[in-house]
Amino acid sequence: MTYKDRAGFSRLLVIWGITLVAVAICLGGTLYIIERSKQTVIPVPPPPPPAAAYPSEVPPEPQEVNLFLLDPTAMMLVPVKTERRLHRELTQRLNQVVTALIQETPPNFRNTIPRGTELNEVYIDSQQTAYLDFSSHLTDGHIGGTTAEFLTVTAILRTVFDTFPDEVKQIQILIDGKQIETIAGHLNLSQPLRLP
Repeated sequence: MTYKDRAGFSRLLVIWGITLVAVAICLGGTLYIIERSKQTVIPVPPPPPPAAAYPSEVPPEPQEVNLFLLDPTAMMLVPVKTERRLHRELTQRLNQVVTALIQETPPNFRNTIPRGTELNEVYIDSQQTAYLDFSSHLTDGHIGGTTAEFLTVTAILRTVFDTFPDEVKQIQILIDGKQIETIAGHLNLSQPLRLP
């Protein structure tokens, strides 16, 4: 082998050596980056479970509720069925039912609660007394008279007791957060009421 051949062969070995070293360095760097990225990977959150996994978010089934309204031909309170999607929480259900009683007046019936009356608040204590806090329009807008006052109070009581027979034992009617003696001067409402 001549000097020229040996020099060419040596150059070739050097080039191959440099190439191998460069490949080894690149491979090592790549493996290092891959290994390091495994340690710093941000975990991907799992997909949210289906809506059914949260029962509170599933809308409740509609259920029938009796609202006691005046049949003007018979001059008596009668149950009028309506469908409502009632909340699962008791005070919110009670609020929904009493609000429906205030607002509903289907054809051929009359509402014994003065138009414009609002329900301010509802709560139930540990003795199962339901406190219904109405706006002052319940008294200010009432037509008066013993029969009209009796029908107003009875419509409230019968609607609530019919819908919540086990949850509510008595009802205290309030006006703007205060106890009242009467709505129109004939019935004593200073104490919680039950149906006779």
